[in-house]
Amino acid sequence: MSNVPSCPAPVAVSAATVPAQPVVEPPVAPSPAGASRTWSRRIWRGGQVTESCPSWCASTHSNDQDGDLDDLVHASTEAVMRLPVFDAEEGALAMPVLAAEVRVEPYSEDPGRRLPYVLVEPWQDEVMEALGPEELAAVIAQVRAHCDRLDGVLARLVAARSGFGVG
Repeated sequence: MSNVPSCPAPVAVSAATVPAQPVVEPPVAPSPAGASRTWSRRIWRGGQVTESCPSWCASTHSNDQDGDLDDLVHASTEAVMRLPVFDAEEGALAMPVLAAEVRVEPYSEDPGRRLPYVLVEPWQDEVMEALGPEELAAVIAQVRAHCDRLDGVLARLVAARSGFGVG
């Protein structure tokens, strides 16, 4: 007997609920040229610092007028894809998949976060933090390899359906 849990009964999803292409959200642009990206920040334990955003930062910093020194995070626009996923209560929901953004935490206790890094959210609420260039390249290679495997699944599906007179 297998220790693999049984799967729920398959759910029919019509072609009307599944877009032909995944929904890729357009990036939100950083502040327009000329917009002030420097501000004064009151530090809770005393003092004040002047902060300046890197050119790629898209954060509004609306909640960064005061706080602990190491609370500051600069973040780029997020690259995200949304795929329709069936939810028993809501039907097909566009769920974020493989979201990623460049970040830097200039006052972090972790020296690795004081350099720009990538935060990847493969699936909602699942996070791969502080990836450097080599780690992100490895993730991308794994995703590409899996897409190749999915192409194989697609070919098998098309071949299987041809036996039923369906394309």
